[in-house]
Amino acid sequence: MSTCFRPLTVTGALLAALAVPALVPTAASAATVGLTPAAGIAVTSHLTATGTQTTRFASSWRRNQHTAPARRLPRRTPVLHAPTPVGIVAPVAGTSVPVTPVPVTPVPSTSAPAAVAPVSSPAKAGPEFGAQFHGMWSSYTDAQRDQVLSTMAANGVKSVRIDVSWAMLQPTGPGSYDAWGVGFVDSVINRAHAHGLDPIVTLWLTPAWANGGAGEHALPTNPADYARAAQWAAHRWAGKVSGWEVWNEPNSPDFMVGASPTAYAALLKAAYPAFHAGDASANVVFGGPQYVDVDWVAETLAAGATDSFDTMGVHPYMGMADTSPKLADDGTMWNLQHVKVLHDLLVSHGRGSAPLWFTEFGWSVQPTAADAPNWQRGVTATQQATYLQQTVRLVRATMPYVTRMFWYEDLVGIEDGYNGGYGLVRQDGSATPALQAVASA
Repeated sequence: MSTCFRPLTVTGALLAALAVPALVPTAASAATVGLTPAAGIAVTSHLTATGTQTTRFASSWRRNQHTAPARRLPRRTPVLHAPTPVGIVAPVAGTSVPVTPVPVTPVPSTSAPAAVAPVSSPAKAGPEFGAQFHGMWSSYTDAQRDQVLSTMAANGVKSVRIDVSWAMLQPTGPGSYDAWGVGFVDSVINRAHAHGLDPIVTLWLTPAWANGGAGEHALPTNPADYARAAQWAAHRWAGKVSGWEVWNEPNSPDFMVGASPTAYAALLKAAYPAFHAGDASANVVFGGPQYVDVDWVAETLAAGATDSFDTMGVHPYMGMADTSPKLADDGTMWNLQHVKVLHDLLVSHGRGSAPLWFTEFGWSVQPTAADAPNWQRGVTATQQATYLQQTVRLVRATMPYVTRMFWYEDLVGIEDGYNGGYGLVRQDGSATPALQAVASA
């Protein structure tokens, strides 16, 4: 599905209104991450001669279609439109501003990952509840972004997971960052904070220059290219992002070409010290695998990634998509309670103190056809609310190492078909029964 881009010119007024901070570090701030202020990298407004925005790269959150016995429906590929920050006067056409960001040189790690303190809800002990927020998608209007964030915050959501495209930030090469893309991310992160929500970011999708045009789901030829962008991003949004997730569902070929544990380990090993070089307090999250794929995670750890993350991510969807999370573990990745086995794996590698986050989980409100495959079985709105509460209570009672959980996803109908039923906020801005159930979970 394609969407036409609206014209956008990046101006000094626009960047100022987006609250884009100066990107040239002071000598003192640069020294803390081993950088030289003079070695800047240009941030450019990647525009045509007429000021019209050129092609943008966007997140493609598609579900697995090949794995048996349970498969998930592909999500449509969105296209990005820049949000209009509240109260901003439209910029004068034809003007643009170059911005110089922090220069980047990945710094090797010399110590074990820092322990990340478990996050507790102020209301109840147990996991903090968050939700996927597709605020970077073109199908949102600015009014919807604010409405959805407001409704989620009012109903007990504390944090949001935002998907950010590396290809959008660096579309033309390693020496520059796109001012439009940077301003867009600024705006979405700032909106989340304005509603009292704590964002984490999934940084993924490779620009063509970094992998020979192999496609955005193919890893970079040189992991150092991703690491350089990771360090830059961690520095720019230091203090505003509480977790940096390295890729999305890397165990699925639909999201990471080849789904190689060894290749992902190399990416994670390059990214980990880079994020911490950009922000010493950065929390690096192992990219949540699709389902509780313990075997794939074990191979990644065996490939050398044991000490290259602070938090373990996982997407514990139920393989039989209409079943309760209370269903006992059957020893396969298709069961939410198999997360306990994943924790045991971490313990066996000396990483038992690492928090575990559900960076996606959920159930879709849909009628179930008589011949529906396992992955396309739907639930009622009442079941969805019940399963949400059951999951939170189950985690609180039996999985103290799970400190955050992000429901997939925010807005009903943000995606077509089956995936559109996951949402917590209706199109009119009201809360679904599942969202209303968060406060009492």
